[in-house]
Amino acid sequence: MRKQPRQRRSRQMVDALIDATAQCIVKHGVDGTTTPRIAECAGVSVGSLYQYFSDKDALFEALGEKLAHDVARALKRLPLPESANLHDLVGGAIRFGFDMLNAREGLFLELIRNWHRLPTARVADVLQDHFLELARLYFIKHHQKYPIEDLQVRMFIVANSTLFTMVRQVSQDEGLLRQEDVAEGLTNMIVGYLGGETGPSR
Repeated sequence: MRKQPRQRRSRQMVDALIDATAQCIVKHGVDGTTTPRIAECAGVSVGSLYQYFSDKDALFEALGEKLAHDVARALKRLPLPESANLHDLVGGAIRFGFDMLNAREGLFLELIRNWHRLPTARVADVLQDHFLELARLYFIKHHQKYPIEDLQVRMFIVANSTLFTMVRQVSQDEGLLRQEDVAEGLTNMIVGYLGGETGPSR
């Protein structure tokens, strides 16, 4: 971002530009999204857009960060019932993730299909950090049941391999694998790797 919005009106303009970027991606795709189209959708001049964003990649990055924070906030609101076992909690989080990736009128799907050429490193960092923090809190609370010494290493591997697998599954054009089968396979893999019992609670 070229300059930080300080006044309320400026912040509203920046928010409108980020929202307009999402709308343009849904309507025109990543390749068809241009700064003039974004400015028009937001109801501002292209000159006003360039006061805050140098190009459409900067807008893509800002949108990605916003979406990542939205997902992270939603993850924090996931219920963590005392009676649920690790399999139930991991499976619930993965299915929630798939629901998020499939939502927003195809926005996530279009971004995922172009993941390799978008500024997504910061997005991955935000999601990874929130996932690691949630896992840290859970395993501190249940340390006697899951005495994992290299928790940080394991959670880094789990977070990144899970995110990559989910992105690959959602981006398949033909849907070669059922999403539910992938979710269950991921859940069993993660729970087994963390030393828990696979399979849903009875």
